[in-house]
Amino acid sequence: MKLWQKIFLYTLMLVMLAVGITSILMLKNSFQLTMEQKKHAAFTEHEFLITNFKSLLLSERLRQNAILLNEEQILEYMERTFGEEGEKNGISFFNRSKKLVYKNREMEPMEDLLAMVSDSGQGYMQIEGEVLYIASKETLETNTYYFLTWSDLHDVLKMHRDMLNQARMNSMVCAVAIAVVLLVVVKLLLLPLQKINAGTRAIAEGDYKRRVPQRGRDELSELACNMNRMAQAVEKNIKALEDVAEDRNQFIANLSHEMKTPLTSILGFSDLLQIKNDLSEEKRLEYVSIIKEEASRMRTLSGKLMEMITVGEANVDWQEEDTEEIFTEIGVSLHVVAKSHQMELTCVCEKGRLRMDKELIKSLVYNLADNAMKASKAGNTIAIQGWFAQGMFFFSVTDQGIGIPKEEIAKITQAFYMVDKARSRASGGAGLGLALCVEIARLHQGELTIRSEMGKGTVVMVRMKGGAGGENS
Repeated sequence: MKLWQKIFLYTLMLVMLAVGITSILMLKNSFQLTMEQKKHAAFTEHEFLITNFKSLLLSERLRQNAILLNEEQILEYMERTFGEEGEKNGISFFNRSKKLVYKNREMEPMEDLLAMVSDSGQGYMQIEGEVLYIASKETLETNTYYFLTWSDLHDVLKMHRDMLNQARMNSMVCAVAIAVVLLVVVKLLLLPLQKINAGTRAIAEGDYKRRVPQRGRDELSELACNMNRMAQAVEKNIKALEDVAEDRNQFIANLSHEMKTPLTSILGFSDLLQIKNDLSEEKRLEYVSIIKEEASRMRTLSGKLMEMITVGEANVDWQEEDTEEIFTEIGVSLHVVAKSHQMELTCVCEKGRLRMDKELIKSLVYNLADNAMKASKAGNTIAIQGWFAQGMFFFSVTDQGIGIPKEEIAKITQAFYMVDKARSRASGGAGLGLALCVEIARLHQGELTIRSEMGKGTVVMVRMKGGAGGENS
């Protein structure tokens, strides 16, 4: 059973139950009130009849100037006063022995009622079927009589039955009307839920661009908003996974290509050395040199890959380090390399403390400096500078090299990507340096930005969170 059907049926049942109970209670109260009025009227009439009869007896005794009337005279006045067939109430008299002495219509014997009156001496009422009986103990001319009247309740009970039937009919009409209105209301209220269901089904089937319409500020609107946020997050994650898969495929393809080239050269020249016995010493040395260079490039490539894997595992040794001291060590190491390439190198850093992994930061700076030297030529200057500002630590590596085309800047941080493949391979590059730098910066909650101009050089800047600068740090 669907949700709208459950809501419809349960609500209809509750409404009809409430209407039914309310109707029954109202009818019950109305019937009780009518019965109380009927009882009161009957009792009042009962007392009126006996009082009036006693007054007649008194008047007759005075008229006859008699002390008391005998029983025959009393019975005569009963017949004269009440008649044999009363139009309204039934009336009967019983003597002290509860023997019927007068009645104006046929009736059922009410021995139990007379017995209660006899025992207590008080008047009683009793309902049998559709008749209300009232009995009392009276003294007429020193004689004891039981006076019994009965009233027909047929009209009251018939009116009650008619009202019950009318209530049933009204309930059925109300049930139909309420069902129609309730069905429309439930459908309208749950229409947004149907749209959410349709949108969710479409998203589950792979349409991650689908959004659920949201309107109003109720719970269904909040649900639609959350569904849209979930769809957006799923779409974003799917896109990220697709990008990761694409990058991974590209990485594997590039790795295979990078490994294949040196291996081909090594195998080829090894075969030449093995097959040809008449090689000159010059050729042999040339082949050996090529094999050595390709093997060295493979070692560099594997080393870079190992660094990336290690960084990716985020096995970071966090320590508070002196930035000036670290960059001084870096400068000393890089001066020798720069001098061998006939280049000038400056490395200065503001004094301060920074939480970092010392070896990873060194690797980051070395890779940036290595890229700068590869892009530069003899006589150029490589400048490394570090400073603190606004709770952040910055350092930059600036060269005067050939520069990077604008359309290539967004791609050069990808693994194995090289702007000039021939020059990079010639200098022993594998296109992994900047990818490794980006990963190290990310682990230090930092980011790497590149600015470059063709023919004028490149500036690579790294911004990292935390740290404190100053002479007193």
